[in-house]
Amino acid sequence: MTDHLWIWRELGTAQFGDARLTQRAMTIAQDLSGHPDQSLASIYEGNWGGLHAAYRFYDNPAVTPAKILAPHFEATWDRSGEQPIVLIAQDTTYFNYSSHKAFQGGGPIESLNDKGILVHSALAMTPQGVPLGLVAQKIWARDPAEFRKASQRKRRAFEAKESARWLAEARKAAQGVPDGTLAVIIGDRESDIYEVFAQSLKDPFELLVRSAQNRRVEWNGDKTLLRDAVEASPILGTFVIDVPRKEGHPIRQATLTVQVAEVRLLPPKGRPKDGEEPPTVRVLLAQEIDPPAGIEPIQWILCTTLPVETFEDARRLVEWYTYRWRIERLHFVLKTGGSNVEKIQLQAYDRMVRAIALYSIVAWRILWMTYQVREDPDQPCSVVFSPEEAEALRQVYERQRPKKGPRSQPLAPDHRLTLGEAMHTMAKLGGFLGRKSDGAPGVKTLWRGYRALQLIVLGMQLASSEHLGP
Repeated sequence: MTDHLWIWRELGTAQFGDARLTQRAMTIAQDLSGHPDQSLASIYEGNWGGLHAAYRFYDNPAVTPAKILAPHFEATWDRSGEQPIVLIAQDTTYFNYSSHKAFQGGGPIESLNDKGILVHSALAMTPQGVPLGLVAQKIWARDPAEFRKASQRKRRAFEAKESARWLAEARKAAQGVPDGTLAVIIGDRESDIYEVFAQSLKDPFELLVRSAQNRRVEWNGDKTLLRDAVEASPILGTFVIDVPRKEGHPIRQATLTVQVAEVRLLPPKGRPKDGEEPPTVRVLLAQEIDPPAGIEPIQWILCTTLPVETFEDARRLVEWYTYRWRIERLHFVLKTGGSNVEKIQLQAYDRMVRAIALYSIVAWRILWMTYQVREDPDQPCSVVFSPEEAEALRQVYERQRPKKGPRSQPLAPDHRLTLGEAMHTMAKLGGFLGRKSDGAPGVKTLWRGYRALQLIVLGMQLASSEHLGP
């Protein structure tokens, strides 16, 4: 087996009350990482003992999502220790099991006819957008009896509402922030909630949230609307950003202008007065100029508790907001970009949530690999790959080299692949053509390449054992 040191870092200190369960968690994670899109029956085909042990692990009441994720959270904060700033992107997704007729325990998603599980994750990143790992995750099923009853929701306290997860999970995430590190919680429009901003004044983190509501605000001593205030503010400058890939649209560049206003958010009408001062935030309006034909121009209104004193401050915050897409990519990997969690054939809710937690760690791994290479492609590939994987990639890299031209010369015996060379080689195993127009390989391609790499490593190990004899 490959020496998966990363699996030990993420799961080796799990506290299930039985060391055998910790070992089993690491074994399952290792098997999933090599075959993330396959069912347990396929992964353990011909290995009844392994399959039975995996089912027992998912059935064990001592195994909970919180206990599975706890060592990974700790490892994430260890990786964050030298970062002066950590960005934490939040998002919610769901897994629809309506077609899984034997599944028991899910709740409604978009309608009462749906059956599934919701997952809210918080992903820590460097200021350059490299995913460091998960720092919070909430997994739950809705109660059909309370689904879409707006009148009941309005009467509930904020803490009892489903939307309170945006604040609750931010607080959980921030609990592990290392001393001397600033946490910035980033959220999309669903997290534009007055209580989140009001309560954040008491919490040890800052907010960067895309606005969904044209709120009432106080600006320059007058009451007005949030959008009117920022639109009346001067343009600070123009800059270029990379717009993340969306379905049907590749990564592209956009030229934006940015305006900034400082306002006080006034409480929504009907909200009980608690005597506290309304929160003061900085509002940024980023608008695209000269978008490509047929493309809807970017127009983001962002609210932040961070100071914005210069054009460079504003530019940096808009760039940080683009990294919020990393959490969507994590959920993409879980759903269709590699793991296919919606196709897991576990029948019980408790089994399924344990599997989702374990798959989430494996999904982070491939996401980290994707962005780590973009940050520093010249670092040694040993920061990501085991010695066996590195040697397999070196041999594949040698075979992939052109037969003619300057790049056709054989590698020096002491040549060690850089991370960029290794990832490019692995991407080609996943079907990446590597043309100049292709850009960087995506997570789905890299995961296909990673699966192929595991088979190559296994083949090399089998060949070595046959050569050595019994």
